Amino acid sequence: MKTKIFIAVILLVTISSCTKKTQPDFLYLNAIQLKPLGIELNDKGVFYKNENPEWKSDHEKYACMAFYCTGEIFVSTMQFHATDTLKAKNSADSIIASKELTKNDFYPLLIGNTKGFQNFDNGNLPADMKLLPVAICMAETNLTNRKDTVIVWLRPTESLKKLLPEGIRMEDYLRTKIQGKESK
Repeated sequence: MKTKIFIAVILLVTISSCTKKTQPDFLYLNAIQLKPLGIELNDKGVFYKNENPEWKSDHEKYACMAFYCTGEIFVSTMQFHATDTLKAKNSADSIIASKELTKNDFYPLLIGNTKGFQNFDNGNLPADMKLLPVAICMAETNLTNRKDTVIVWLRPTESLKKLLPEGIRMEDYLRTKIQGKESK
């Protein structure tokens, strides 16, 4: 009798765990899928440089934002105006300075890791604002000392939705960011 109850419990647990829909916490995209979003991966790291055409109506202080992740630097961000001249202090800065600006109305509002630590935090976000957390696997850059995952929390817009790979529903991944933890 005990054996039958034990088997019944195992079957019930197995069936219930198989029927639960699990959704990843982050949208994992590869280098090819990230490129249309303006995020470039190469053997030097991850690079992004964008001018938001809606920066004033979005109540942003700066029109442009750039970031990079290299073997030496987890993430470095800069905000600037389109008329500013970027000065290169290192090779990663040189790559950013020479990179063409994308003109997307979506852009990072938070950048951090999978544990909820944020290196870049816009700071002006309403607590209930939903963002799209995009995971970038640093192993794809082929940097020997970077195998971590960087999470870039993008402002969701219709243009971002159109640039996502076919079959991905942005709504399935939107999260609010509250005190270093994500919620669905």
